[in-house]
Amino acid sequence: MKTLLNMAFAAAVSFAVLYALFQWFGAFGLAFGMPVLALFAIPMVDVVASYPRLVSRLVLRKVDGRYFEYRGRSLDIAIDDAAACWISTADVRKLVPGLPAEAVLMRLYPGQMRESGDPRRWRITVQSLTLFLARSTDADTTRFANWLDQDVARPARNRLERELAATR
Repeated sequence: MKTLLNMAFAAAVSFAVLYALFQWFGAFGLAFGMPVLALFAIPMVDVVASYPRLVSRLVLRKVDGRYFEYRGRSLDIAIDDAAACWISTADVRKLVPGLPAEAVLMRLYPGQMRESGDPRRWRITVQSLTLFLARSTDADTTRFANWLDQDVARPARNRLERELAATR
């Protein structure tokens, strides 16, 4: 939006200066007034430079805020308004062998499992998954649980705290 305003302002200034020079000096004034168009070129360069970022945002908007990666494996994690992180159980099974079925997890952690998202997947809260993974003695599973807490859950909580502090 700011870039569009800058472009409109630069175009208006360039047009006004070139029009005034044309009225006073004719075609000769236009020839000497052409460097004024450099004002219009700066916002145009900004638009061209921001094009790759715009395209990547358009392509990734479907997974915006939900894509996390752990050791080259993509994880679908949805973060709700209360900063609860819901991770897809299918993605966790790729990393943690021996994760029980959804029915067992629902019985172990009532209220911490749900089917949601697009596409519909079974999800469990990161807190409940961390509690389940804490029982494991496998080093990779422990590292994964630590990563979930440090890189997923803690930043979500911090973001919620900053938003609540900003609204006070």
